[in-house]
Amino acid sequence: LVGLLLNKLAISDSTTLRANYIRNFRAPTIANLFNNNPTNIGNPELKPEKGDSFDIGIDQKLGNIGLLRLTFFSNTVSDTIAFKRLTPPVNGNTGTWENIGLVKTTGIEASLNLQLAKNFYAFANYTANDPRILESSNPAEVDKELRFAGADKLNLGVSYENPQGWYLGLLMNSLNGYPTNNTNTEFLSGYTTLDFKLRVPLSDSLILTSSVDNIFNQRYQLFPGFPDGGRVF
Repeated sequence: LVGLLLNKLAISDSTTLRANYIRNFRAPTIANLFNNNPTNIGNPELKPEKGDSFDIGIDQKLGNIGLLRLTFFSNTVSDTIAFKRLTPPVNGNTGTWENIGLVKTTGIEASLNLQLAKNFYAFANYTANDPRILESSNPAEVDKELRFAGADKLNLGVSYENPQGWYLGLLMNSLNGYPTNNTNTEFLSGYTTLDFKLRVPLSDSLILTSSVDNIFNQRYQLFPGFPDGGRVF
């Protein structure tokens, strides 16, 4: 991994520009190369990934009450290592790993943090992601979205936190649908969950924390055939 950070440039007391460039390299893991189980089999012929990444963004202070950050990013990777389903299975193995010729991911990230009133805060984060297969040995994959990689994500939250250490937060997490294969013929639907977090200082040396994740018990899958566990206390 070789990186170049372009120093932040302050346009004014409230506005800052920033930029980064990275030349990256990632070798296949031992599991990618030599795994052998009923789920997937390794591919010893895998090549390492090589790529170029850059981002450019702006930070804008909103008086004394908040900060807005906007970022555009681009990531171009050759020989992307990706999981491939074997149809039909080979010796009982249902998948393996392969190199995809070239994948380019572009997107934007936006975040907003606000102080609504004394001890009351709100935030919003959004990521729009578009990973496209530009070159592949399978023509049906060209110009399609890379599997499991392109879901857009939105997070919202409001919270109360005081200097004594009390914290109460209500958080929303939302993920849109995404393809489960590189030909984009199969998809998983998105989901939205709400979480509640609580922190109570009982003394100077003892703190009680609690949470309810997925309050409304939404059922969804991050991978086909592996459902989420639902509400968690």
